[in-house]
Amino acid sequence: MMMADVEEVTVVVAHNERATLRVGDVFLKVDSDQARIDVEVEAMRLAPVPTPEVLWRKPPVLAIAAVPGKALGRLGEPSPASPA
Repeated sequence: MMMADVEEVTVVVAHNERATLRVGDVFLKVDSDQARIDVEVEAMRLAPVPTPEVLWRKPPVLAIAAVPGKALGRLGEPSPASPA
């Protein structure tokens, strides 16, 4: 992805320990605790379900790709997914 191709940056979540930004199809997680990022990357590696690809890590930032597929829902909106 070229930065010129980015139309917007969205703050997904932010608090005093971590901020997660969406830039195009990339999520940037900025975390004050490198150990927390290490645990998250290991958990994604071990998970038996699809997880985002780790694109790069340069403390304090972790860059991950968006998981392909259709979203099951969005925060604050009703889910379009079937209850089944």
